[in-house]
Amino acid sequence: MALPRSKAQVERQIAEDESYRDDLEYIQETLEQNKVFIGQLTSEQSGNTEATFWVTVGMFQRGLPELVLSGVPAPLIKGIVEELYEGHDFDREFLAGGRTKVIHDLTVIALPVSQPDSHDVLSICHDMYALIEQPHLQVVQLVFADEQGAFPWSSNYSASERQFQPVLGAPVGAMTAN
Repeated sequence: MALPRSKAQVERQIAEDESYRDDLEYIQETLEQNKVFIGQLTSEQSGNTEATFWVTVGMFQRGLPELVLSGVPAPLIKGIVEELYEGHDFDREFLAGGRTKVIHDLTVIALPVSQPDSHDVLSICHDMYALIEQPHLQVVQLVFADEQGAFPWSSNYSASERQFQPVLGAPVGAMTAN
């Protein structure tokens, strides 16, 4: 992925691309309503596969990191994001990483994405942050355990599910359970 674009570069693309302009206007309207935008996109992964990701823009309004999710059923995404967007202290602690939590009957851990500039799935976040002059993009990936409770970095994790949940961050301290 190219480095994040400047505000001027984003504005230039908005002027040249009506579809992109419409997308960013929709995100801006969502933020103005003090809501969080949830976008779905696909990204090519190693092994000639694609993974579907869900990315938020607007968690910063509550002092929270943006979220990236994959490997979870689409109908659950909005409820998961809304629960975390409430910003309770115990959710802030969870989003800092290092412990698991059960959300909508799924075991999940938040992994900080230490190099958000290197992931194409976060380009819409970078562009919106540049446009609204939000200084620093913090992102965590919500990583979900399989039915046996194993995470993707575990040898016990279901091989058939691994392609659907690529891990963007390093699972440092990810084995701590709570």
